[in-house]
Amino acid sequence: MNLANTILDPINDFFFLTTCFHCGNRLSDGESRVCATCWSSLTPVRNDDFTYQVMIKRFQDAGIIDEFIPLYYFEKGKMLQSLAHSLKYEEITSFGKELGEKIGAALKTKNITAAAVIPVPLNKRKERERGYNQSEFIAEGVSRVTGIPVLPQAVRRVKYTVTQTHLNAEERKENIADAFIADERYKEKIANKVVIVVDDIITTGSTIQEIGKVLKDAGAKKIIAASAGLAKLGEDA
Repeated sequence: MNLANTILDPINDFFFLTTCFHCGNRLSDGESRVCATCWSSLTPVRNDDFTYQVMIKRFQDAGIIDEFIPLYYFEKGKMLQSLAHSLKYEEITSFGKELGEKIGAALKTKNITAAAVIPVPLNKRKERERGYNQSEFIAEGVSRVTGIPVLPQAVRRVKYTVTQTHLNAEERKENIADAFIADERYKEKIANKVVIVVDDIITTGSTIQEIGKVLKDAGAKKIIAASAGLAKLGEDA
């Protein structure tokens, strides 16, 4: 590390920790990384929203996901997109834990309990490149609030899949088919149990349903899907 970095890094850390990540305003006491105003700018998902109703119908028709708890809508250019990007690509993993804590608080409000929290596993190639799985940090945040243990190895990704960013719902379903298996070592912790599967952003639900399927096949009694973000659908979806 050169002299300039030795001097500037603590200064950068100071300003980053005392100003809001998104808007740059000074944080108040008790605020961490993101100010209350920016958190309140996120659009919460309501049970009577069109997108939520479409997703619930999709899950009910498939008969795999029994309950769905998304927090906010994922909207381009808004704060959640910035948080998700920084969590995935800039190693700001504290955002994952904070989002997980908010999911945990929502679960407690609904009096939801479970035997395990399972993060959506990353493709091994992506995890090696990134160095971590962002959903594991979200799961840790959920566990911190609820006390429910995290089982990061209970489901493994066994098939390489292309990025789903530009795929439609049917293409995503085909792409993710047979991509996961439940690890036999965790069968006793899953069988006849309620399990929460967490992800950062849910778009069509194909990934979470595929994971739910292998967990149900492994004997899970009930699958709750939870996410920090939900991609908003158009009225013609």
